[in-house]
Amino acid sequence: MADLINRLKNTRSDAKVLVLGAAVIDVIIQLDSLPRTGDDVSAEHRETLVGGCAYNVAHILKQLQVDHDLFVPVGAGAYADIIRKQLHADGYPLLIEEDSGDNGWNLSIVEQDGERTFITISGIETKWKPAWFEQRRVEQYDYIYLSGYELEGPSGQVILDALAARKSSCRIIFDPSPRVTFVDQETLRRVLGMNTIMHLNRAELSGLTGKQELNDAVQEAHRQTGQPVVVTLGQDGTLLFTSEESEILPSQKVTVVDTIGAGDSHTGAFIAGLASGLPLREACLLGNDIAGQVVQQQGGRWSF
Repeated sequence: MADLINRLKNTRSDAKVLVLGAAVIDVIIQLDSLPRTGDDVSAEHRETLVGGCAYNVAHILKQLQVDHDLFVPVGAGAYADIIRKQLHADGYPLLIEEDSGDNGWNLSIVEQDGERTFITISGIETKWKPAWFEQRRVEQYDYIYLSGYELEGPSGQVILDALAARKSSCRIIFDPSPRVTFVDQETLRRVLGMNTIMHLNRAELSGLTGKQELNDAVQEAHRQTGQPVVVTLGQDGTLLFTSEESEILPSQKVTVVDTIGAGDSHTGAFIAGLASGLPLREACLLGNDIAGQVVQQQGGRWSF
């Protein structure tokens, strides 16, 4: 990992990155296994912290010292106050302040094997407005991160309408999320046609394409975008599929403690690699390395 990070430091570019999405509160609890309907179980409260896909991705970019803007709404309420305080501590300016509601929160359930399940209570991060983009020049960015969580419902069209002003060379890095099947098909068609690199796990790939076999599914995803597709496969590594190659890039075998934040960390490191001039293959390997570090610790907040 050190070699790739050193290369990152030695291949700095002027690429500008926009991380668009949500900052929410994560309440993390641990139990042996998920209860069945009607069960009464005890759990251990692990921690409460600021999370959300965009915030997690931005955290990795910050740790890897890649310049970026974090574009997340911060509302009015108890959860928003915690988020506002954390963003100030991290050195992020508040680019969207909205007083019409509070931010949302997640109950993150971690089982004994490290696997996680999320229950989400949404807030203003799901209610995007055209006015939020009035002071943001999207045409300045070379890479824009976008999650499927933000594309559900009317917010999807609002966001994509604003991103239509991006420059032609801009790459969208799209994480469809486990909620991809709830995204309107027209919205999905639009985002996949925006010079978009999909970055997703195998379950999300199957949900998006309707195909269960990995090779069939990734070929269908590539057909929809005409761009590289990156599929994370846990400890099996990452599948990089382009029009020229299909390769599974291995990851180091590690002891998994907690998978919270692993996918976002891989995405953040992948974007960091691209923005710093690394080729696709090495950006994926950097993602493997960082995600491998994240799953060995409790909680998704990795620091280098």
